[in-house]
Amino acid sequence: MIIEKSWFEKWFSNKFYLKIYGHRNDEDARNLINLIQRTVPLSSGSKVLDIACGAGRHSIELARRGFDVTGFDLSKFLIGEAKKNLLESPEKAMKVKFLISDMRKFDFKKTFDLAVNIFTSFGYFDNDDENFSVIRNASLSLKKNGFFVFDFLNKKYLEKTIVPYSKNKFEDITVIQRRKIEDGFVRKKIVITKGKVSSEYDEVLKLYSSAEFIKAFKSYGLKAVHTFGDYYGNSFNENKSQRLIIIAKKL
Repeated sequence: MIIEKSWFEKWFSNKFYLKIYGHRNDEDARNLINLIQRTVPLSSGSKVLDIACGAGRHSIELARRGFDVTGFDLSKFLIGEAKKNLLESPEKAMKVKFLISDMRKFDFKKTFDLAVNIFTSFGYFDNDDENFSVIRNASLSLKKNGFFVFDFLNKKYLEKTIVPYSKNKFEDITVIQRRKIEDGFVRKKIVITKGKVSSEYDEVLKLYSSAEFIKAFKSYGLKAVHTFGDYYGNSFNENKSQRLIIIAKKL
């Protein structure tokens, strides 16, 4: 029996994914990690878990700053890219390792001082139980008084500003994206054309409000202590902020 792959297994294992999101560059990673370091009391050598680490941009930046980092992702392709990026980094002897794992099914049993789930790496699943299992697992993996940093879209802002259609060129490929919000999900249809060959991918995220997240955090022993609306540390405004960044403490 052939089991149909989910949209995220197909899309995050495709080389075009990294091309399309190339604008989320190393500077973004540095700005967010600057904010984390200004806000979270971490000592050098603290153990950090990067949940759904993708190609390792944030993991490597955290390791560059002296932290002991474990990053994991379900995509074998992205973990391969993360390992390649680590090898190509001019800094050597950094403490970082990359694993293949499902964010619905991990428990590192109070190992980490900090866990991060960033760059909208959440809401991939159809139901709340699966989505919120990521928060539960992060909590289980944190030491007491450890911190969880969560970075997602601001639902209310997106509902007002969503761009239904866009067309862009990335080197030798053309990318058409159609977006809509339907039944509490933001749905994106991505058509990629290279030469005469086109391929189609989906991206689907369940949207949640800041209040829903904070309630879910609390139910898993995580107290929200800071909320920001961008990577520079500006206060979160439900109507104006593009992003929702929550820093929570493990009780």
